[in-house]
Amino acid sequence: MTDSRHYNALETRTGVAREADLMARLAAQVAHATANAPYYARTLSGVDPTSLTDRAALAALPLVRKTMLVEEQRADPPFGGLV
Repeated sequence: MTDSRHYNALETRTGVAREADLMARLAAQVAHATANAPYYARTLSGVDPTSLTDRAALAALPLVRKTMLVEEQRADPPFGGLV
């Protein structure tokens, strides 16, 4: 049993509840990124944020790899359009 004085409801929810909450907020986060960061506007231009409702859709999104950052920063200084 855990001492509830050290945890809040977000930390103690089930994995199913946590995933449902994250998936429910994902579309808004992707829409915000594409509206406010040039890199994501380019990279996610063909993605409909409302279609991101499960892990499979999340897994299909393009990744930013560490090796890509130098090229992105060189093309769009200073942060490669990631802010």
